[in-house]
Amino acid sequence: MHYQTTIVLLLAALALIAGAYAYSAGPAAPDNTMTASPGPANPLAAIIVSDNGVQAKISIGDVTAYHAKMEAEEDGTMVPGQPEIDPCCAWMYRSLSAGIRALWGDEIPQRSDISVASYLPSCGALHTGWYVTGTGPGMDSATADRFILLRPDGTELTDTSHAARSIIAKNRNADSYRIVLTRISTGESVTVALKEEAFPDRFFALFTKVKNDPAVTKEEVAEFNTVKNAFRDNLVQKPDEDLVIIQR
Repeated sequence: MHYQTTIVLLLAALALIAGAYAYSAGPAAPDNTMTASPGPANPLAAIIVSDNGVQAKISIGDVTAYHAKMEAEEDGTMVPGQPEIDPCCAWMYRSLSAGIRALWGDEIPQRSDISVASYLPSCGALHTGWYVTGTGPGMDSATADRFILLRPDGTELTDTSHAARSIIAKNRNADSYRIVLTRISTGESVTVALKEEAFPDRFFALFTKVKNDPAVTKEEVAEFNTVKNAFRDNLVQKPDEDLVIIQR
């Protein structure tokens, strides 16, 4: 009996010590990563900003046309009559839309109050970011906000030439599909990323193969085009809550 009593007292003492330690350590840090709140019924609803007191509605068609124009100027080719939605345009558009809702809610942001940093320096991402923020060539910069590109280590990529951007863009991974959006007036920021299920199977393996391997086969190119289109369809069709992660 004495032995059993000793064991009980010892266990009670250990429980008290553990409880005291847990209290002194404080509560666990909250997880600030969350699925985006449900967005509009139309996943590609217009992004609305206040541009010098005038509401500007920016559509996916606007950014697609701007991207096609910028690529044609860079390549020295004609602008296609009906340009298709580029996956990177769709990704940046959806990310900006979700990030603006996370920071401004139902308010319409001043264009000059938005700051965006993108980890993906692809042409589609850059041109879409330029257009929405008003910072690109041919845009009225009087009320433009801020848009920059980031290297994988988080430092700014100041050389926005195609050659400099391609080195990073060709070696992308899921973490590359992130933007940091800041409300300049308050200093509040959110990081907007994609859920893993947004990427079709073998997307990155095939992307790397097609972009970097001279020995890529026709079959692999065809398979990549299929998964690339599936990725674009996810970005165009899926609701925010199935697509986007918001981290504060």
